[in-house]
Amino acid sequence: MKILNRIYLTLALVFSVLGIVQCFRWHECSGTITIGYLFNFLPTGIFLIAYALGRSVRREVVHAIVIPLCLLGVGFWGFFTVIIEEFLRETTEVTNVRKYETILSDYWISHGAGNLVGHFPRPIPSDAEDVHFSFLPAFLQGGAHVQLRYRAAPAVISELYEQFSGEKTMSFTGGDINDHMNLKEGMPTTFFYTSGSKNHRFPGDYEIMIFDPVLLEADRQPGFYWNHGRSHGVAISKMRNEIVYWAESW
Repeated sequence: MKILNRIYLTLALVFSVLGIVQCFRWHECSGTITIGYLFNFLPTGIFLIAYALGRSVRREVVHAIVIPLCLLGVGFWGFFTVIIEEFLRETTEVTNVRKYETILSDYWISHGAGNLVGHFPRPIPSDAEDVHFSFLPAFLQGGAHVQLRYRAAPAVISELYEQFSGEKTMSFTGGDINDHMNLKEGMPTTFFYTSGSKNHRFPGDYEIMIFDPVLLEADRQPGFYWNHGRSHGVAISKMRNEIVYWAESW
């Protein structure tokens, strides 16, 4: 029976290490630390309790009860850990620039939306400065978005402006998707997810260009652009020498 007690302690140590690893993974997804992280140490607590009970007088009876409970507890922990991790992955905004190319390939292209991100640079230009990235996958009724913003030399921005001006179907000055959609013959665009602040409206020096077909008002059906729609384009500020690539799918 002493062997079982040693096994309980060893498993408590192993699962404490796994709990720490899980906390780091959850923190990478959510960027926050909450009391809920203690759930990662549930197996550790279970095996420590099993060890304490295993030192009682009637050890055979205790082990006969404790072992099934340990297996049940670990199974419960594993099941809900997978669910929580998947939820965090699907609802947490990704801002790590190092994941940019992987997300474009693994999510947008693999989901058949490669045409929405075809105008995005791959890789990020070596001369890009102050790079910001935002990605959120679709979850339940929520839509997905991806956005890349960076600053470059005035000549580079001017060249990109000329290039995309020839591809746009419509453009807007400043604002966000709500402003643009509510205009007469307006179109859905995006929010300024990479603004670096809680204000997700583009300042007035940005021209938001869309590359999507524009229907005349007479040809539009109610809710046409809001039900399972897509939009993509760029926003450029010559004053800031910045460009924002964006794509939305909902």
